[in-house]
Amino acid sequence: MTTPHIRTIAAEWDWEAALPPAPAVRAGDTIYLSGQIALGHDGSLVGVNDLAAQARQCFANIRSILARDGATMQDVVKMTTYFACPLTDEVTTEYWQVRQEVFGTHRPASTGVSVSALIYPEVMLEIEAIAVLAPARHA
Repeated sequence: MTTPHIRTIAAEWDWEAALPPAPAVRAGDTIYLSGQIALGHDGSLVGVNDLAAQARQCFANIRSILARDGATMQDVVKMTTYFACPLTDEVTTEYWQVRQEVFGTHRPASTGVSVSALIYPEVMLEIEAIAVLAPARHA
């Protein structure tokens, strides 16, 4: 059954197209992104053992997926970050610094969760996001 107000945002990278979940789904004016790990456009893991590099790549992937449907990081209203590494003060500080670089003064609602593992052993975090676009204006 096709629902006109719900549609999949198409994959752009080969590795993304090969995965079962959609990169994102748009329902009305809301975009729900699948969790993003630090895979570069070529499908290789970016930043092995480097939380800041992995976080930057996760956010770059989120930014890219949002742009496919005309959204920006400023449209993000909610994030959940799953950490598969010990949450030391250093890790927390690194993550918040990268997040500040990405969002500036924009402050999406957020949750951080510590998990025992993610899809690959070298993946230190996964970030999922929800964005809301301004309603389309009709003439």
